[in-house]
Amino acid sequence: MSPNRILELKEKIFDYVQRNGPLLPSVLAKEFRSTNIFISALLSELASNKRIKISRAKIGGSPLYYCKEQESKLPDMLRNSIGQKPREALDLLREKKVLRDRDCLPFERVALRELMDFAIPVKLIINDTEELFWKWYLIEDLETKDLIGKQLEKLYPQPKSELAKEIINESEVIKEDPKIKETRIREEKPKHKKKFLQEVLVEKKEEPTDFERIVINFLKKKEIKILEKKILGKKEFNFIVQVPSTLGDLSYFVKARHKKSFNEGDLLLAFTEGQNMKLPTIFVSSGDITKKANEYMTKNLKGMSFLKIR
Repeated sequence: MSPNRILELKEKIFDYVQRNGPLLPSVLAKEFRSTNIFISALLSELASNKRIKISRAKIGGSPLYYCKEQESKLPDMLRNSIGQKPREALDLLREKKVLRDRDCLPFERVALRELMDFAIPVKLIINDTEELFWKWYLIEDLETKDLIGKQLEKLYPQPKSELAKEIINESEVIKEDPKIKETRIREEKPKHKKKFLQEVLVEKKEEPTDFERIVINFLKKKEIKILEKKILGKKEFNFIVQVPSTLGDLSYFVKARHKKSFNEGDLLLAFTEGQNMKLPTIFVSSGDITKKANEYMTKNLKGMSFLKIR
């Protein structure tokens, strides 16, 4: 399959998800007469470019792929694929919209930490007391502020000069999953005693990593000469390079992607691009490939190499 046909297929998949999502990869594989591995790789690229989203919960081992406007369909589609206790916690949070962690039963507290698609943590400090709330993922920030504010009025009727002294990064508290989405609430000295929450700050945005510079420096250290470069995004680049050897310089296709983990679908997609250029492929990343992906590469993707940036 040529690079142009891969791009065309990716766009067709995106359009199909927009019209029919949330979807499992197997549905798309059947629709486009392809393999689950190849379709999953294309879906992964669409997700890494933030064009679609991936559910944390899975159905039969596979996540759902969907667009932002389809988020409301997730609970009904995923509800039967999670355990009984998480289902009960999900239903409670959907009904109440905001739950105070300390007021929840032990099994509910555990379940809320597992419901990463639906339960968003909100943390603040009141009079040196740490408070953690869980908000239903579909409610707006203003409604969240109002609901939590009403609970805080009952808990802290006599606020001191400054209710929230510090914002704590949620990942420092919920260590079970450092990737959990963070919603932060900042409180300042209120103008009125009954008005506590002043501003809701949503998910913290980190400065992007200069991945291109890191990759180029990595290749230079290995004395690999870059002949061509194609920018596919802030976290993905294609290169045509020359690698020195005892037989002279050898030409390679290099796929560089910034991602924590890669599966066999990711490798197959890069290998296909290299095959279309009639060049052996080198996959470069600071992330890792799964054990299954490494075995798949060794067995099926002859001549392909994986180099990890250290």
